[in-house]
Amino acid sequence: MTGHLLGWTLVVLGAGAALGNLVRMALVDGWARFEAGAEVAMGAGMAVMAAPPTALHYGTYGLWWAAVFAVFFVGGVALSVRHVRRGGIRQLGHGAHLVIGSAAMVLMTLAMPGESSGPTLALGASGHGHGHGAMAGMQGAGGGHGVTEAAASFGSTVLWRAAFWALAAYFVVFVALAVRARLRGPVAAAAAPAPRARHRRAARTPAVLSAPNARLAGHIGMGGSMATMLLMMTA
Repeated sequence: MTGHLLGWTLVVLGAGAALGNLVRMALVDGWARFEAGAEVAMGAGMAVMAAPPTALHYGTYGLWWAAVFAVFFVGGVALSVRHVRRGGIRQLGHGAHLVIGSAAMVLMTLAMPGESSGPTLALGASGHGHGHGAMAGMQGAGGGHGVTEAAASFGSTVLWRAAFWALAAYFVVFVALAVRARLRGPVAAAAAPAPRARHRRAARTPAVLSAPNARLAGHIGMGGSMATMLLMMTA
């Protein structure tokens, strides 16, 4: 899929995201646990997708992986609807990240080639072996329809690449906002007068293995690895 160094770096990021969300699963319950479990599966999937020894095996069973992530997509939609019904349209973002992440995993899975077949979603003739499936399809096209099909294929490729770039930009921005919110959280929580704010903030400093810290670690690993893989798939 990628060079060995980058591939194993993405494996570490994906595994780190899965581990962080495993810790989070043990600290939360309800829908938050479902969200954490979904991100565990996404992190594990990205690790298998990026590892050089297992990348082709992942693509071979890509439709099964895509089905799993599609279930999480539906769950994210249900979570978003639940939050909107309880708190209004401003609460839409609580489940939107799970929806976008699951959709990105489905698209990346469909763009992975298998051991004996090209990718379901071909992004062009370069990068990660995706071009082999696309070129094979073009060679099998009839002469009379070659130009039309090639133009349609080019237009589709441009649209899918634009979608991948937009998703990559989303995850970069999401990670930046998550880090910013976590850094500003304790300051915003300390609304007491100045003389007592320092003492109260120190008393409420969360442990390292807290749900907010585990969530942030998972978001950094997930967002960083997803953005990198999305960009690599369109290179």
